Formats: sequence, structure tokens, C-alpha cells
Amino acid sequence: MSDQPVPAESTERVPRKRPDQTGGPGSSQPAEPRPHDPTDAAAPIPPAEDGTERAPNPAEPPGPTELAPPRGTGDILPPESWRRQAATRLAMDSFAIAGYAPIETPIFEHTEVFERGVGAGSEVVGKEMYTFPDRGGRSLTLRPELTAPVMRAVLGHNLHRARLPVKLAYAGPMFRQERPQKGRYRQFSQVGIEAIGSMSPAIDAEVIEVGDRYLREAGVEPTLLLNSIGHLDPGCRTGYLEHLTEYLVANQSSLAPVDIERISLNPLRTFDSKESRTIEVMRRAPLITDHLCDDCRSHFEAVQSHLMKLEVSYTLDPHLVRGLDYYTRTAFEFTAGGLGSQNAVGGGGRYDGLAESLGGQHLPGIGFALGLDRILLSGFGSKDQSGPVAAYVVAIGTAAVEQALAIATRLRAAGIGADLDFLDRSVKGQMKDAARSGCRWAVIVGDEEIARNNVTLKDLSTGEQETVAFAELVSRLEP
Repeated sequence: MSDQPVPAESTERVPRKRPDQTGGPGSSQPAEPRPHDPTDAAAPIPPAEDGTERAPNPAEPPGPTELAPPRGTGDILPPESWRRQAATRLAMDSFAIAGYAPIETPIFEHTEVFERGVGAGSEVVGKEMYTFPDRGGRSLTLRPELTAPVMRAVLGHNLHRARLPVKLAYAGPMFRQERPQKGRYRQFSQVGIEAIGSMSPAIDAEVIEVGDRYLREAGVEPTLLLNSIGHLDPGCRTGYLEHLTEYLVANQSSLAPVDIERISLNPLRTFDSKESRTIEVMRRAPLITDHLCDDCRSHFEAVQSHLMKLEVSYTLDPHLVRGLDYYTRTAFEFTAGGLGSQNAVGGGGRYDGLAESLGGQHLPGIGFALGLDRILLSGFGSKDQSGPVAAYVVAIGTAAVEQALAIATRLRAAGIGADLDFLDRSVKGQMKDAARSGCRWAVIVGDEEIARNNVTLKDLSTGEQETVAFAELVSRLEP
């Protein structure tokens, strides 16, 4: 849905160590996880003189298997992986109570889905997509966003013929071949929703409120920026773009060189420039809100009225545009403090012509996508967050191992997470492993406990312990 809301810094994406790194084979030092910097080269292949990446020379003898992830990506390890799962689960649950059902689409799509949906002239399609031919010569693309694939699925399965609006939610990875740098990955995760089939300003307000509420539940204090970019009509955005283009051409010499090509490709995108020269020019540029048609203006006013009724605070930003070409009318963005210059957590907007661009009937829609990495950086959960395992069963003596496994299995069957030792550790070693695992409870069983049909239950957070009968253990550990 959004142009990539990726993290301002790493969120504990940790590359595996190469053999020549600390902690690799032959090293006596343990491998210490470190935050992954996507600017690190994943392979020991120097770049070409122009800075582009080079492929390995097939004539060179193969070296050891590369253990670091590809450049611009990273491995997500515990406990960070637990935080990500919890944030994703919270999102999908929060979306579900508003009627948004989960949908999953393929990681890759036919390239034309994005060329026609996102726009062949967009920067995403022209510069950032991972596109490749399959063995049959068909062009496929790793998805850079999910709105166009969701609309394809809605049209392909005729979901719009059953009930409108079609309300769907998703979570998953996206891919864009951008230059890796601090705060920008080539694989990034998003959560989002799409509401398809309604032109009502009320559905715009609902979508925005759902996103705002989830972010607050996740511990983010978002600022909502709101705008309308009208629709493609001579009396609305089309006419405005003519005025904007004339202004940009007249001020072309003052623009940063990187932004000059945007005049012909997508003049609205000049508002997104990070170049100081261009930013200064755009401060004086004509505004879309001064050129909206009556219908778009009324729609935007109604959206604002609904948001005020819902007590969703917002700030009008007439310079706000979205990075994908399918947007119409309502456009919005969520930002958060503490993330530096790249403070966008996510955003979205209305896309009333997307279905037709994919060959379907007129089917308006609105949605958003939120960057999961940014949500985690904004403080979701605990960085020491553990998994669902609550109890560690400690076996005293070899005779108790069988009973320990039986106890763990019984707890799991009752929905209580349980783990135990499989390396024949001493009792002291098992207790240390229990503490490292993040469990709250140590369930201790030995010959005496077996004979008495009980266990010793120790609270690892307080050190207190008590004797509990086998038959009462499940009820004692239930939350």
C-alpha cells in the first residue's frame, strides 16, 4: 500500500558469521550477535569502479559457502523474532475486530500486475523491482507492495460479487532493489488492510482509525498527516498537474539534478524530494488543495468530519503525496517521534482507478501499509521478550528423564509452554539453562518427587518454591 516505510535503524537483524569472522570455525571466541547493517557487503566481492555490485567470476575456484545473508537483508533471531511475531499477531487481531479478514497472496506475481497497477513510469516499477523470467520465459516480480496483488486476487476470485465492501488484511515481506543504506532494506515487512468497493468518506475514516488504533495499541504515538490529491479530471488533479508542471519548468534551474526527470515522469513526486534545493522550490509551488473539484473537496471535508467525530487527531499537510501512482483523493501518512529524519511508520490512501487499470470493472478502494520494523523501533514490546514457554522441567537423575518428558508433554497438551534438557546436563546446568530460556517456572522432578506423585515448583523470578501434586500442576500453572 505504501511506498516503503522501512526502519530508520536496524531492528536486530543479525547476519550469520562468516568463517573468517569472530566466532567462526577455528575461533575460540563465541559468535556475538550484532545489529545488522544493510550497507555491509554480504559477499567478499569488491564493487566495480562505478559502485555497482559484481557477480562472482565462474572461472575462479569456489570458496567456502557464504554464511552471511544477501546484501540489504538480515536474519531475524530470538528474542527479536518473538517481538515481530507479537506485533504481527496484534495487528491481525486488531484488524479482524473491524471486519478485515486475512488474505495471503504469492510472494511473486506476473510483472504486469505492478506495471499496470502501480504504473510503468513509477520509480518503484522502473528502478526498484526484482524482476526475472521463469523457465517458460514469463516475466515475474517479487512483490514490492501488496495493494495491486490484493486487487488482482479480488478480481480473479470475484470477491466483489459476494459482498461489498471487501475488507482484507495482510502481513508479510516485500522486496525492493534499492541501494542498501542505514534504514533501508531490500526485504522489509508490512502489515496492512484494504477496503474495496465503497466510495463513502466513512470508509476512509474507518481505515484511518483502524491504523491509528493499532499503532497506539503497539505503543506508537503516531502523528497523522492528511491530504487530498484529487482525481484525474481536467477540473481537478489533471488541471493542477499542468499548473505544477509549468511552475517546475520555470524553476527547473533551481531544482536538484536528481529531481528534474520527475517533471515529466511524475511531477507530484517532487514534493517527496529530500534535496534541500528542491524542498525550497516546492515551498512556493501551487497546492493541490487549491485545485480540487467540488466532489473531491466535499469528500475530503466529509472525511475530516468523520475523523473529528471518531476523535482521531490529524494535521492537514497540503504537500503530502504518496509514492505510488494509483492514489486518488484521500492520502495519509503516520509518523512517529524518535526515528530520526525517516520518521514515517506507514501510510496509505484511496485508489479508485486501480481495478480498471488491471482490466476489471470500476471498483474503488482505500487502504494502508505499516512498516513492521519501524513499529518495533518505536518501542513495541520488550527487547528481551521471550516466547510462550512458561515452564522448564528439570530432571534429577537419569530415572527422572522419562517422567520429565511426560510432564512437559502433559503441560503442552494443556496449552502451557514447556521445555526441558536434552544434553544430559547436571541439575545446576539445567537450572542455568532454564534461566537463560526466559521461563518463569522450573518444574523439578526426581526420585523423591516421583515416589510422592508431586514436583517441586520454583519461581525463577523470585526464587520461591513450593511442592505441587502432579494432578494439580496444570491448574497451578494456568494463567
